[in-house]
Amino acid sequence: MNIKLSAEDRMITFFRYFSLFLTSLMFLITRTGLSLFYKIPIIIVLALLAHAFTISFRSLRHRPHAVMASVSIEMSLILLLAICTGGYNSPFKLYSLNPILIAAGSLSFYFCWSLLAGYFAIFFGFCYFFYKSAEDTFASVLLENGNLFLALALTVTFMQLLSRFRRQREEANARTDEMLEHIKSLYHIVETSSEHDFMNIGQVITDYAVKLTKLNKALFWFAGNTGGPSPVSRQTGWLPEEEDKLFGELKKHETEWRRLKEPIFKSFPGFGDLLLMPVRMSTRFVGVIGVKLEAHEGLEGRRWYIQQLMFLAELSAITLERHELSVTENRLIVTNEQNRIADEMHDSVSQSLFGIVYAAHSLKQSCRKMTPSQLEEQIELIHDSATKAAKELRITIYSLSSKKSGGPTWLGMVRSHLKSLSRLNDVEIDFKVKGDDFSLPYTYHKALFRIISEATGNAIRHGAAHKVEVELTLKPRWIGLAIRDDGVGFDTDLLWTHSEESTGGLGMKNMQHLTRSLGGDFQLSSNENAGTQILISIPVGVIELKNA
Repeated sequence: MNIKLSAEDRMITFFRYFSLFLTSLMFLITRTGLSLFYKIPIIIVLALLAHAFTISFRSLRHRPHAVMASVSIEMSLILLLAICTGGYNSPFKLYSLNPILIAAGSLSFYFCWSLLAGYFAIFFGFCYFFYKSAEDTFASVLLENGNLFLALALTVTFMQLLSRFRRQREEANARTDEMLEHIKSLYHIVETSSEHDFMNIGQVITDYAVKLTKLNKALFWFAGNTGGPSPVSRQTGWLPEEEDKLFGELKKHETEWRRLKEPIFKSFPGFGDLLLMPVRMSTRFVGVIGVKLEAHEGLEGRRWYIQQLMFLAELSAITLERHELSVTENRLIVTNEQNRIADEMHDSVSQSLFGIVYAAHSLKQSCRKMTPSQLEEQIELIHDSATKAAKELRITIYSLSSKKSGGPTWLGMVRSHLKSLSRLNDVEIDFKVKGDDFSLPYTYHKALFRIISEATGNAIRHGAAHKVEVELTLKPRWIGLAIRDDGVGFDTDLLWTHSEESTGGLGMKNMQHLTRSLGGDFQLSSNENAGTQILISIPVGVIELKNA
């Protein structure tokens, strides 16, 4: 099995072999002690053991108890070697730095210092009784060899500090990666929210405030909006019976919140200490986002919470403003389109119909006085006018319909997206459609496109699939979507229980949320090395009833 080496692994490996080379060289050139006939086999055995322990530490890095045993065994062998090759004068007495570095970098503080103290005590004790001269005293021997313990202690201290900084950096990186995953998931949910879901956007924000801050309780209180209905104030973590009282307390301080521009710490009777952040759009005050702080949180932790709430407040303001602009834009588009159609109908079809009505009225008044040829001529004129009006009406209808005019349809855009995805990733994507999306509302178009895009992207990025099948069934009252891939699959139980922390299953939860927001059913089945299948069933019209 190939193990990816970190910079720390490479540094320790280099130090091990470099120190082995130097100590072995000193051992060879020292004239006292053993002869070369005995020294060379010792060095060869030591090199083999060094290689064996290096591989052992790499393979056992995630098993602390096994690493402890390996470190203890190597330290015992080095201790025995140092005692047998000269004691105080042995070139191998500093070679013990190798297992000590391993212990300082990956094992507990107490084990590392116990290992160091045990090594020095045993080494000093043996050498004192077996290598001291008659005039040596305990104090003099200790002073002469104290530098050994000092060098080892300083090395351990430095390595433990370095290891601590590394762990803090890894924790910060992991927290940042997790935060980015949550942000991406939150963006997807907000991006695909329908009008009905948008009124509950406060619940989405509070749920993600809990995930980002790792606290237990969060809230989003919305102030009243004179320009129209506001999203509903929501909370996460408090009991339902506490909700009205909580928002009532916030309502009492509405004047204070409207003046607030910075985060504030506020204590409410019965609710504890809250960190509150105002949410402001460019045109008006929206409300307040808050979290309940724990009693043991320090200053550094509170700074982190402030950063998260500031981000959520800015995201909420942008989302709310974008939604209001989108609603206004859609109304303007509809109004402009209505005016355009009215103008076209007035300038073309209306004029033709007026001419037909006028000609028919004139014919009715004078038909008895006309000869058969004149009557036929008038009827032919009315027929031509009616044909012209029908043609102009058909042209107007075709210009409004992308399906009839040959313009880009929704299915065409989906097919084009999957084709590009297939070509860019060298993956076969089979897209089959039954039915017609012509009468399907825009809300369904948007959600289905997001689900198809998310599912196929997951199959390629995470599932390493070579083939993806997408089957879409469109009926007047029902939508069916099946997405299958031949990828590596995964454990679905782990996904639903630990997706935010370990499995990266936010995309699946987004698809589930989108499906349920339309009143549909989401089914997921997958096994390791057996691919993944997603089955979605959505009744058409449920979301319209909710919004009615």
